[in-house]
Order: sequence, then structure tokens, then C-alpha cells
Amino acid sequence: MRNTKWIYKSEEFKQKNESLDKDLEQILYNRGITSKEEIEIFLNGNLENLVNPSYLSDLDKAVERILEAKIKSENVWIYGDYDVDGITSTSLCYLALKEIGINVNYYIPLRDEGYGLNKEALNYIKNEGGDLIITVDCGISSISEVEHCNFLKMDMIITDHHEINNELPSAFAVVNPKRDDNKTKYKYFAGVGTAFMLLLGLYKKIDKKNDIYKYLDIVAIGTIADIVPLKGENRLLVKRGLELLKSSKWLGLNMLMKRLFENPMEKKFDTYDVGFIIAPIFNAAGRLEDAKMAVELIISDSHVVCDKLIYELIGKNNERKEIQEDILKKAIDKIEEEKLEENSVIVVAEEKFHHGVIGIVASKILDRYYKPTIIMEKKPLEGIATASCRSTEAFNMIEALNSMKEIFIKYGGHAGAAGFSIALENIEEFSKKINKYAFEKLNEEDTKKPIKIDCELSMLKISYDLMDKLSLLEPYGFGNSSPLFSIKNCKYTNFRAIGKEKNHLMMDLVKSGVEIKNCVWFNSEDMLETILNNSEIDVAFKLKMETYKDKYQYKIFIEDIKPAKKVQNNFKDFESLYDMKFPIKSIFYTRREIENEKLNITFLNDDVSVNIGKYSVGFLDNQTKLTLKKLNEYYGDQFNIKIDKIIKKDENYNVHILIDKNNEFKTLSLEMAGIFRDIKKFLIGDLEYNSLQKKILREIFKNKKNVVVRCESGRGIGTTIKTIELFYKIIGKKVCIVNEGSKMKEGYDFYIYLGDEIIKDSDNYNLIITNNKVHYEKYEYIEDEYVIPKNIKIVNESDLEYCERIFSIKLPFEQKEKIIKEIKMGEQVFATQDVKIIF
Repeated sequence: MRNTKWIYKSEEFKQKNESLDKDLEQILYNRGITSKEEIEIFLNGNLENLVNPSYLSDLDKAVERILEAKIKSENVWIYGDYDVDGITSTSLCYLALKEIGINVNYYIPLRDEGYGLNKEALNYIKNEGGDLIITVDCGISSISEVEHCNFLKMDMIITDHHEINNELPSAFAVVNPKRDDNKTKYKYFAGVGTAFMLLLGLYKKIDKKNDIYKYLDIVAIGTIADIVPLKGENRLLVKRGLELLKSSKWLGLNMLMKRLFENPMEKKFDTYDVGFIIAPIFNAAGRLEDAKMAVELIISDSHVVCDKLIYELIGKNNERKEIQEDILKKAIDKIEEEKLEENSVIVVAEEKFHHGVIGIVASKILDRYYKPTIIMEKKPLEGIATASCRSTEAFNMIEALNSMKEIFIKYGGHAGAAGFSIALENIEEFSKKINKYAFEKLNEEDTKKPIKIDCELSMLKISYDLMDKLSLLEPYGFGNSSPLFSIKNCKYTNFRAIGKEKNHLMMDLVKSGVEIKNCVWFNSEDMLETILNNSEIDVAFKLKMETYKDKYQYKIFIEDIKPAKKVQNNFKDFESLYDMKFPIKSIFYTRREIENEKLNITFLNDDVSVNIGKYSVGFLDNQTKLTLKKLNEYYGDQFNIKIDKIIKKDENYNVHILIDKNNEFKTLSLEMAGIFRDIKKFLIGDLEYNSLQKKILREIFKNKKNVVVRCESGRGIGTTIKTIELFYKIIGKKVCIVNEGSKMKEGYDFYIYLGDEIIKDSDNYNLIITNNKVHYEKYEYIEDEYVIPKNIKIVNESDLEYCERIFSIKLPFEQKEKIIKEIKMGEQVFATQDVKIIF
């Protein structure tokens, strides 16, 4: 068993937005997106929703200084950093400033020079005729270096996004989203995002705002690579930037996409493509040699130069992988030999640990042991070591470093990732201090790796419709991670170890009549015996939709598995079906050419066929088929279907369809009793109306009375009103429902009032539903009365799935009928508050 703990992000979630899919709304809720406005911007926001760049302190001042530099033909230098954020920030500023006629150069230090500004580099820029320096992704901690720049009589504009640990440097302008005096609370921009906001302000000032958006593919790469939260402004920037990647205007990027991906023009780029395929190639230059190679690739307009640089960068990345694997192995060997994993913080310091890859190694060590990890490269000739730190969620690394800042030569970073340089003789003291600090801060629970689950999912829900809805949440990344689901009490078949080293596991998962094949769990060979010893398992997983031979497939990527502990009933499936929002999207495949023919759904013995007239043209996928069959069987639902779009593929036609419930009531009965019988069957199956419903309908239709009803919610008034509406519709008459505060409309045959306000024109209504104890003349007054039997225990809906006998409004008609009989027999039943609807 792995040392993990499953955390459901929001067990207190209650659905508020009835127009949204419940699981989708819960995922948004888990991300702190709850209001209608926030949801709308998250799902459908665009670049017009970006914060006003002027809300960042000093930004307008910086814009004016750049425009002054343009007028005076000053020599402007971009000072960047050697990681992907710094590379993209530098490239962005160089291209955007050059486009508007500014004399611009750039400088990126070699990794050996260290992170951030250094005085030698500033001297070099001054000697090259520099007048104005714009830093990107660095500078906020460079107090003495900025003073040196001022001494050299060069102005400096700092754009940085790192934490502000000291007073602000004495630069001409300091643009940082983490400044407390900003007019916006948004603090999450990467370095490239901060630089983009400066440029957006600049381009707005010269009435070229729309021209700056073409650079967003560059912004997206840096933002994703720097692992800043993909929410708010970052999400808007990255979403548009990923769309631009397939046909980038920048020659180097365009050529690189064609080298890395088979069909970039047809591809939908995502954060995985950037984070694990594109960004490492840029990073390799800064890690092993000179980051300026990557900048040159982005800004060059020469096919020959770009082709040469791509070849070199890919080669450097392959070299980086080899070095990284060697260091990782050595680090693990040392940890195991010296039992460093037993410490609160893992600290490994060795010579010849290439400083360019120790950050990646630290991340991999963290994943393996789930302990805060610090990997250092010792440099004996210089008498120092450089370190990369990666941390768990429970341990704030930058706060830890802040508590012992006197021990470092230089340091900086974030809660989860940081870096520092330190004198060799201080390493042992540091290791003791950081471990003591962590030991006092962390408890046993903090050492368990949290598996943060968005929600439990019914297997029936895994369909094209769900995947289409989840696509609205993209792009995924830090702060907006790919949703993590769980399925409990799942069976498995075809279980086997895969991979060259047999270190991955694969299985088919089966539940509720649904089978998802080839579910994979990477690097999980240690869990083989645990799984084999349990016939039912709980699975935490992520979903992805892929295509094979022009057909969609739903793929499960397992994150964790635990033995199932409790026997679960089918309530989760009933809940999922009952709460499902229509219309739903689906797809079927056919070799027949279809235009806009009218389609219909036919229920067969074991299948659901899509027909034109009597002739089948295709079949729905297994999950959608089962969903519709169960909704028909459980609740009597019928369905309409219409074509959304048709896409011709090599193997078939992909016919995208919209399926909606058909709520049209029909009856062949001519007598009143037969009509009411058919209406009841349509609304509640073979169940009986409850005592209140019977009283209301009897007084209205049998005794021909106008009725006032005092009752609480949840007593089936909706079904009562629907019964009245359907009856009047069958006999060719109309019902008008008037809510509190609304006005009556003329020309209706039956009027219903819903509300607690005392009404003066009561004689105009046939049925009044209120919570007030009021009597109107000429009305039959009904005071609702019911008693919940003692053999019914009221529980929360979330508790129902492990109870033997349950009642919920969401149960199928047949099961409700069965449980009502058991209640009458005195059997103990666990029910939600809506059980009162049956009495």
C-alpha cells in the first residue's frame, strides 16, 4: 500500500447552477469558481476580460519611459534569464519592441554567471552603449545591482514576478504583480506574463492593442513552463496562445512544431505538449550551454539559421536527458545508502552534479519519496554550492529559507520551488537547520502524498458528452489541474504488467455494465500484489479522449488504487442518471453519407440504434447506449435526436449528434379516468399520488372547487401542477402559473398562484399554493399533514450509497415502489428529506 491519502476537495458542495452539469460545476467549485460571472468568464472568457495593465503599479511610468527611448533613438537592452520563462520573456520583448521601431538588444547570462542581474553584465551593456535596461523574469531582489546600474547612468525598468523579500530596488520603474500597491489582486503572472502586460500597456498607448496578441504563443510557452497557476489572466493568455501554436507567425517556432509533431496544423495543442515536449528543448540550451540559442531560434527569420538551431537544441536536450538520468541514479543511490529518506528534508550535495539539471532531479526525488528535496552541485574551485529546492504542499520552501537567510550567499523562489547558493563550509549546518525547521513544522499526515479528488464518478458518465464538457475547462496545468476522479468498488480483468522493465500496470475496469479497456498505471509495479489480493478496488484516475481509426476512445490513466473497504449499492449510478443535464452530445460512426435527414432512436434488446425511418445508420457508444436504456427503463424517458455536425474521415463519417429528452405526453384515452391514469404513468410510473396530491386533485376535478393549499416544499406540488397542465392541454385548454410579484395574463382557462403574498384578486385563481395560514372565501382550504414513520432514518444524500435499504427521489420508479412497500412493512429505511413526498 502506498503512503497516500485521498482527499475529496469539496464534500460540502451543493449544486446551485441548474443549467450546468453537476460534476462540471463541482470541479469549478473546487477551483474557487462559484459565481455565475466567474463561471462565465472561466468557460467563455476572452482577451477582453484581461485586467487593465495600468492597474499594475509603475506600468504607465514604464510605458512612458520606453516611448521616450523610441523618440530619442536610445539603445534599449532586454536583460533576461536562462530558463524558459526568461527565454520567452526576452524573445517577446525583443520582437515586440523591434516591431514598433525601437533600437533593441538583449542579454541573457550564462548559468555559470548565476540567476539574475550581475554587475559585470551591466558593465558590458554600458560599454555597448546601453541607455535603458528592461529586466524580464529577474531583478526584484537585485538591490545592489540596480544601484550599480544607476551609478552607470542607465535607467532600469524591472519586470519580475518573484516574491518581494526586501525593499523595492531603486529602479526607474518596478512592475511586479506581487506588489501590495497594485490596483489588481491578481498576483500569478509568470515573468513572460508580466512582460506581456507591460507590452499590452505600451501597444494600447500607441493604438495597436490587437497587434500584441499575435505574440501569445510565446507567452503561453513561458507561462506553462514556469508552472504558475493557470487561472484568471494566465488561463486567458495560455488558452489563446495554444491556439496560435499550430500556425505560429514566428519562423523558428513554426519550424520546431513541424519537427516535433506530425501534423501541427491539425493538432490541438495542450499544456502537456508545451511542458514535456517543447519547453525542455528550450530549457536544454540554458541548462547545458547558452540560452541565447533558444532566443535566436524564436526571433530569427532565416530558414537556414532556424534549421541549424533546432538540430542543435534537440541534440542538447537528448544530452540533458542522459546527464539527468545519471545524476538521478547517483542521488537515489546515496539516499538509499545513507537512509536520507528518513530525514524530514532530503539534502544531497555532490560534485559534478550539473547545475543545469538538478532542479529536474529534485522534482523526481520529491515524486519518489514525497519529502522536501534539495539537490546541490558543489563547486570546490569557487568554494560554493548551487542548489535547487522542490517541496511538498505542506512545506513552504521559501519561508523555510527566509528563516535562515543569513546562511546563503543568494537565494530566492516560491513556496514549492526555490534555489540558492551557499559556501561549502555551511552545507552541513544548513542541512541540520532545514531538517530541524521541517521537523518542527511537519506532522505525520504531512508526509502522506495527497491524492486530491474532484468527485466520485459513475462509470456510466464516462462518455463523449462528459469529455466534451471537460474540454471547456482546458487548458489544464498548475492551479487548474486535469480533473481527478474516483470510482469505488470497481472490478478489474485482463490485469498485467507492461513495459520493457514490466514497471507499469494495465487492466480493464468494469462496473455498472461499463468496461473501459487498457487502463494504465505508470511506475506502479510495487502495487501488483496489493491489487491481486483484492477483487474490488477503489480507483483514482484522470480521463483523456483519444482517436483510433477515426473513432474516439476514452482512456483512463490511474493515479492511485486502494482496496475497496465497503459494499456499495447502486445509488451513485441512479444519482448520476437522475441529475444528468440534457441535451447531451454524442457521436456515431457510419459509412453511409448522411445529410440533414430526420433521425430517431430505437431501443433494441441489447443495443440502441440510430435510425432514419426504419433503417439503422449507426449505433451509439456503450456508455451512451446504457445511459439512455437505463433512463428509459428507470424513469420512462423518451428521446429526440438531431445532427449537430458531420465530419468526413478516411474510415467513416463522424456524425456528431445532440440527444434531448422528449417530454411530450400522449394518450389514446378518451375518458377522464383513463387520461389521469396515463398522466400519472407518464409522471411517476406505477407509484401512487401522495395524500396531499390526491386531496388537491380530488377537490379540483371531482368536487369542482377552487383550492388554497398550505404546505412546505418537497411535497410534490410540481407533479400536481404538471398533472393539471397536462390534463388541460389534452382537452384543449391552457393553464397560467403566476409567481409572487408577477401579474396575471388574460385568456387562460385555469390559474395557479405560487407565493406567500396576500392577494386581493383571489377570486381569479383556481389554485393557490402558499406557506401562509390564510383563508379566502369560496375556497376549499387544505392544510397539509403527514407523519414520517419511525422506521425511517433521515440522512444526507452522500450517506446513502453504503446503506442497505434507501429511499431517494432519484431512485427508479420500480425501486421506489418496492421500498415504499418495505416502509409499510416496518423495515428500517435510510432516506433523504425528500422521503416526505410519498406520504
